[in-house]
Amino acid sequence: MCKEGDHLDVYGDRSELHIGESKTVYLEGRQSIEAIKRTQKIVQAFEDGFLTKAMDQLQGCATSDELPDRHSSIIKTLVNGVTSEVGRALVGLTCLQLAIKSIEPEQSIRLHKGGKSNSRFSWQEGISMRTLDNTFNTPFLREYGLLKLNKDGIMMTRSLAENYPYSRLYKAEMRGPIKSWVEILELAESGKMPPYPALRFLLSLLKNNSDNFIAKAERVISLAKHINVGFSDATRMIMHFFSSTTYSARAFEVALHSFIQALSEMRFIDGTLVPLSQMRSANKKHGNVGDIELKHGNIIVESWDAKFGKPYLRDELEELNDKLEYHPYLEIAGFIVNTDVIRSNEIIQRAEEISIIHECEVHLFSFNEWINLKSRGLSENQQRELGQRWILALVESFSQKRPELAPIDEPCDAWLDGLIDMLS
Repeated sequence: MCKEGDHLDVYGDRSELHIGESKTVYLEGRQSIEAIKRTQKIVQAFEDGFLTKAMDQLQGCATSDELPDRHSSIIKTLVNGVTSEVGRALVGLTCLQLAIKSIEPEQSIRLHKGGKSNSRFSWQEGISMRTLDNTFNTPFLREYGLLKLNKDGIMMTRSLAENYPYSRLYKAEMRGPIKSWVEILELAESGKMPPYPALRFLLSLLKNNSDNFIAKAERVISLAKHINVGFSDATRMIMHFFSSTTYSARAFEVALHSFIQALSEMRFIDGTLVPLSQMRSANKKHGNVGDIELKHGNIIVESWDAKFGKPYLRDELEELNDKLEYHPYLEIAGFIVNTDVIRSNEIIQRAEEISIIHECEVHLFSFNEWINLKSRGLSENQQRELGQRWILALVESFSQKRPELAPIDEPCDAWLDGLIDMLS
C-alpha cells in the first residue's frame, strides 16, 4: 500500500508527510482563523440537512456515471468489505470525509482533530471529526439504516483517533477494507476523485445493502415466485410498472433486458447476453451499441436500444450509423420505444439507407411490437413460462440478486415499492 520512500516525520510541534516528491507540513496547535471559518461553514451545511438532501437526490440518478470506473470500483470494494465484525467504522468515516470535502474542498480530510483549547491535541488546520460524526454523520447513517453503528459514533473505534494524519502511512491497528479507504482518502484529498459524486455513490450502495432493502427484496421475490399469470397479463403488468414508476427510462431498460434474460434461460436466443450497462450513458463510454446486446464470442451480432419517451428517432439513427462503423459484424440493430414509433417517410428511408450501407438489419419497434416479435412461435405454455420468468428476472435484477447480468448501482428501493404494488 505504501510506495518506497513514502514516510511520515513526527516532531514536537508538527508532522511532515512525504508522498513521492511532495512534502506537506501539518502544524499542531489551536485552530487557525481560517480553519474556524471552514468549520463553521461545514457545521452550517450539516445543520441545513446536507446529508439528508444528498440522500433524497439519489433515487433515479445513475450515480456511478459521475465517476470513473476505477473510482466506483474502489468504493464498491470498500462497501463489500463490511462484515458483521469489521469495516463499518471505515465506511462511516469515508462518508464523513467525502461530505466534508464536498462542502469545503479546502479542508484537509487527513486532519481529524481541531479545536480552540490548548489542553487537547489539535492541528492548526484540522477539524473535529469526532464532533461532526457524533452530531451529524452517525445519527444520519443510523436513521436511514445504512450502517449498524454504535450511537456514540465511529470514533469509538479508538484506532481511528490516533494523533497522526490519515494517510497510507497511518499505522493504527485496524481491520476491514483499509486499502480501499486509503485509496479514496488519497484520491479525494488530491482532487482526483470528485467528492460529492463519490459520496452519492457510496450512499447508493449502502442503501441497496441496508436491512430494510434486503427485507423488501425478499418480499417482492417471494411474490414473484408465487404469482400465476398469463403472458399477456405479465406484459401489461410490466408495462404499467415502467410507465408509472420513478425514473421510467431506466426501469424500461431493465424491463427489456430482463425479458431477454428470461428468453436466455429458456434457450430461445442465439448468442450470449451482454450484462446490463450500469448507467444510461455507458454506450459511448464502453463501446456498446445498445442497452441489450447479444454476442457470438467477442463480437456483437444483435443490439437493441431502449428509448423511453422518444418516438421520433432521427437523431438516434444517425448515432447508430456512426456506431456501426466500428461494428461491421452486427447483423441486427434496432430501437424499442415505449409508445408507437413515429414512422415518417424520412425516418423509414433513413433506416433503410443505414441497413444497406452497413449490411445490417435496422428495426424501429414499439414495446409491444418487439415483445410480440421475440415471443413469436412459442406455444401457449412456453409463453406462460416466459412471462413468469420475465417477472422474476425483473424483480431479481432490481433486488440486486443478479449482479453478473444486471449490476444496477442506483438505489432500487423505490422500484421495489412499485414492483410490490404490481405483484400485490
